[in-house]
Amino acid sequence: MLTLEKDEKAEQVFIHASPEKLRWLASRLEAIAAQAEKSGNAHDHLMTEDWGGHELTNELIGNPESREIINHLVIYGHKIETTGI
Repeated sequence: MLTLEKDEKAEQVFIHASPEKLRWLASRLEAIAAQAEKSGNAHDHLMTEDWGGHELTNELIGNPESREIINHLVIYGHKIETTGI
């Protein structure tokens, strides 16, 4: 289970996940970071079945503040070169 939820005003995002899915998400973030270091940019899409994916579940777990499911998450990685001044 990996569910993304937002509050009514979309000011907060809540992640609910099983330990297995948290480890899976960490591995996806590591893969995006590695690709961004290699090529400068990387991204990945996580979606519910309603949006054609299988990475996210579409069940509202129900924090008191949660109001809606997020069906599509795009995670971007960017290699930003810093210059000393």
